[in-house]
Amino acid sequence: MLPTLSSLLRRRSSLPWLIVLLGIVGALAGCGGGGSSSSSVDVITPAPSAPAAPYTYAGSLERDQSITSKLTGITYPFHVYLPPGYAGSTTRYPVLYATDGQWIFSSFSRMLDQRRKDVILVSIEQGPGDRRAIDYTLVGGSTYMRFLKEELVPLIEARYRTSDTRSFVGTSYGGLLGAQLLAKEPVAAPYFKNYLLFDGAFWALTGAIVAEEDARFATSKSLAVHLVLTSANAPGNVQDVDRYEARYRGRGYTGLTIDRKSFNIAHNDVADPSFDWAADLL
Repeated sequence: MLPTLSSLLRRRSSLPWLIVLLGIVGALAGCGGGGSSSSSVDVITPAPSAPAAPYTYAGSLERDQSITSKLTGITYPFHVYLPPGYAGSTTRYPVLYATDGQWIFSSFSRMLDQRRKDVILVSIEQGPGDRRAIDYTLVGGSTYMRFLKEELVPLIEARYRTSDTRSFVGTSYGGLLGAQLLAKEPVAAPYFKNYLLFDGAFWALTGAIVAEEDARFATSKSLAVHLVLTSANAPGNVQDVDRYEARYRGRGYTGLTIDRKSFNIAHNDVADPSFDWAADLL
């Protein structure tokens, strides 16, 4: 993590001022200055916030589980939220599969709990290093999608009482992964019923992925999916989300529902308000 200006100032008695100033300049240069292109934004680590007030869940949390993928060779930590009444019931519950669990599990699970949503949340972390830059993008997306469908989902469905209603949630690169999954949805019945894609990094979609979308539409004009799209515009990927939305609306699918909202916030802050809005649409 880069040093803050305040931390540098606190060390002024032991650091020459010239070194401090050069350090600040170097830190800014390493960040690419203060600007960010609206067509190439991806989530970095969100800025730290004040500690949240203690919260008592009506449901329950099962944190710090993990799965080692034979396909990617990576061990992924994951966390599970179970709704109120799960332990004492025989009900089967829909499941939300959310990427970037290292950042979003606490806030997403709390929002579901506050609403008393009868849904299971499985929030999977990105794995070691910046693994999301491989798994969620076109670099390793094909293998990671197989991991989700062939390894993680079967594990969850064997371990918990789940229904056949699955939803996918992804922000930024996670949204890009969702776009890849949606392009490959089976014709007979969708694997994921709901796609919640928040300020997706759709600028990284290639002509090959768009061709897959077109081929899917040519095969069947039916797509019984609820697509929930959000964008950030201060700055964010709003133009790329606009184009993605227009492409899906323009095909005239039957059974496809699209909801869209744009937030006047920065890209790194878009996940929580997006989920807060989208949770009421499910």
